[in-house]
Amino acid sequence: MSEKIEKAIQELVINGPIPVEELARKLGKSPKTLIREVNPEDKKAKLGAETLVEIMKLTGGVEPLKLMAEELDFTVESSD
Repeated sequence: MSEKIEKAIQELVINGPIPVEELARKLGKSPKTLIREVNPEDKKAKLGAETLVEIMKLTGGVEPLKLMAEELDFTVESSD
């Protein structure tokens, strides 16, 4: 995964609209585990695709998805 995407995910979790403690609780994780999973420097902890989708659903933040689509030469549009 590109550094740009990793940073966007980390930003969404740490500085997003839901406090990291509450987000972690909703994901069934400890805040420490969640922060490790989104830390690009921690190569031993990995964030699963299902968790990422749930993070985007809970926060409403889709920047990571948009960046992934860009890397594949696609665009993301809302169905609203």
